[in-house]
Amino acid sequence: MTNGLRHLQPLPGDADTGVGLAARLRPRFAQPIILVDPDDPVIGGPACLVPVCTRLAVIFGKCSAHHQRWIDDGRPDDIETWAAAAPANRRWLQQPAKCTIDGCRRSRREHRLCHSHAHRWHQQNRPDLAAWIAAGGGPPLPARAGCRFPDCGLEAEGEAGLCVHHRNRWVRADRPPMQSWLLGCATFGQDRFDLRPLPTPMRHEIAYAIQCRVDERRTITRPHSIRRLLRAMPGAGVTSLLDRSPEAWTAFLGFSTERGHIERRFLLDAIGYLRDVVEGVGWEAEFPRDVWLLRRIGFPGRDAQLRFTGIAPVWLRELTKRWARWRLSTGIAVATVAADVRAITLFAASFPALRRGPEAFTRQMVEVHLAHLVDRFPNAKSRTGQLTSLAGLLRAARQHRWQPRLSPDVDVFAEDYPRLPAAAPRALPETVMAQLERPDNLARFADPHGRLLARILMNTGLRVGDGAKLRLDCIVRDGQGAPYLRYTNHKMRREAFVPIDTAMAEAITAQQQAMIDEYDDPAVLLPRRTRNPEGKVAFSTATFRGQLREWLRVCDIRDEHARPVRVTPHQWRHTFGTRLINNEVPQETVRRLLDHTSHAMTAHYARLSDATIRQQWEQARKVNIAGEQLPADTGPLAEAIWMKNNLARAKMALPNGYCTLPLQQKCEFANACLTCPVFVTTADFLPQHRGQLEQTQALIARADSNGQHRLAEMNRTVEKNLLAIIDGLTTGCCGGGKSCACTTAGAPDAG
Repeated sequence: MTNGLRHLQPLPGDADTGVGLAARLRPRFAQPIILVDPDDPVIGGPACLVPVCTRLAVIFGKCSAHHQRWIDDGRPDDIETWAAAAPANRRWLQQPAKCTIDGCRRSRREHRLCHSHAHRWHQQNRPDLAAWIAAGGGPPLPARAGCRFPDCGLEAEGEAGLCVHHRNRWVRADRPPMQSWLLGCATFGQDRFDLRPLPTPMRHEIAYAIQCRVDERRTITRPHSIRRLLRAMPGAGVTSLLDRSPEAWTAFLGFSTERGHIERRFLLDAIGYLRDVVEGVGWEAEFPRDVWLLRRIGFPGRDAQLRFTGIAPVWLRELTKRWARWRLSTGIAVATVAADVRAITLFAASFPALRRGPEAFTRQMVEVHLAHLVDRFPNAKSRTGQLTSLAGLLRAARQHRWQPRLSPDVDVFAEDYPRLPAAAPRALPETVMAQLERPDNLARFADPHGRLLARILMNTGLRVGDGAKLRLDCIVRDGQGAPYLRYTNHKMRREAFVPIDTAMAEAITAQQQAMIDEYDDPAVLLPRRTRNPEGKVAFSTATFRGQLREWLRVCDIRDEHARPVRVTPHQWRHTFGTRLINNEVPQETVRRLLDHTSHAMTAHYARLSDATIRQQWEQARKVNIAGEQLPADTGPLAEAIWMKNNLARAKMALPNGYCTLPLQQKCEFANACLTCPVFVTTADFLPQHRGQLEQTQALIARADSNGQHRLAEMNRTVEKNLLAIIDGLTTGCCGGGKSCACTTAGAPDAG
């Protein structure tokens, strides 16, 4: 839930939106003309390509005026050279010409003179003009107040308080209100929202909508995108947005999905902001209603709702609302609560007798409902969901004593649930995966964000929601430099790690750098492309699913029978687990990699192997080539390091120990593990070490007798490491040290 509801607490005058909104507007938005800050991520944007221009780029990197100038200049191909030479936009704020008489600050009219000096020159029988001007044109004229026009250095003439030049312009504009006209002139040519033509309180309502969008920092709203809307609204014949329904506004303005969708969305948002002000927000205001707008109680989504109107019995509707509020407050997903409400709505529609009160709810109704569900939902899993919702409502009502009039005999029993058939494997065939993983097919994924997300899901088995919401700093490394993907398991509400290979880490690192270059302070690895000017909102899973369908179509992915395939993101999770099992990775490792809580869930993927308990790994005595015991890995990465080592054991089998190199890293000690610093071993391999020690000592003896001193020296290093390893593994098992007779550390006769 968000904390963005404080600014919507009721204010005096909220029943009259004009009075209430005026108090809510900050000074920047309270003006009839709202100027745009180019650095604002919502109403601002990149500047025009022309260096001397300060306006926003709205058409192919240029402001509208310079785009038209570029067209008038013949659309030159070298846009950068053209932009460097283009002048600034001509504005009508240039200083008007003044009288040529020294010291005179009145507007120039005929003969390069102001009206007063021209009249004086005519009265003196029009002497030589140049000599007359040089002589000063007679005594100075009386000083007057300055012109009211911004930055005009001339004197005012007439009651309007303007110089002659600016008064003529004001008259040609049909003498609008002076302050409004002056403000429009002062901001002419700047990026702005001009709300002057709108009636009050509509002007305050539109200004408030712009302010709300700036505060939300989601939807880019630049002046040119709603200019047509602002010009059309004064002709509606109403003074407030709430005077018409959204449907009536849409019909009046002629909006459709093909035309005007930006203006239509802004209008609908503006009406929504106003209704939030008038009707109130927060649980106190929203709970009594039978349709909850989730944004009013702090959940994301413009139009997301929970509808209780289909539950006719008032007592059951209020009970369901109370249950829904409790579920949302405990962190249950909105989609889950919405499914619960739909299930109770279906149940209530089947039994009109429930309107008589809680006493009318009987066990027989539950039994009849079971029969209805069999007809309506042939799928057993769907029926299970319906029954789970009803059982959850009854359980919560009794637990919290929300409805004491409910009979204790009314319940859903374990025997009521349908028997679920064993789920069929959902892993994709390798013939399909081979096509999906081909680099040339991956390159055809249109959106780079979607392409990277597909690679992450295929390589790590993450759920699509977890992958789409990866934080920007999602890569961590252990002490040996091996990369791990850190993510949030939203289903289990915890942080988890999964090992990744070097290629995957490099692709994610490149994406991180791209996001840092694009946004000032990005928060997620894969930000959504729209309504996200600051890069803090994650990629939409719905968008990705649509991109995935299009990618499969473009690549023409087919199964082994040459039929087009349908792939869901979750099938990659099944495929990931199945591949691990088939590669003889222990089931416990697979469970940890998939971050399952139970082995039963992992068993849905595991078909070939029994589980291996991590405790066996941690309790085993591990030593390196020097015979030094290695401590068990601890800390946040401990489980991920253990999973990486188990994967390495499955992919790189050694006869006498384990390699702890990061996955897919080249080995510089090929065929020389007993001299390798990343080799570790346990007491399970003592027989192999003793046998190799005997072979090594025999080899050293033969090399010494044959004069092969270099060969003998190399094997003495191996002998030294073997003695240290055996000593480290046997010390403490029975106290015998190097003379220990134990064959393995865990042998039955080891003391």
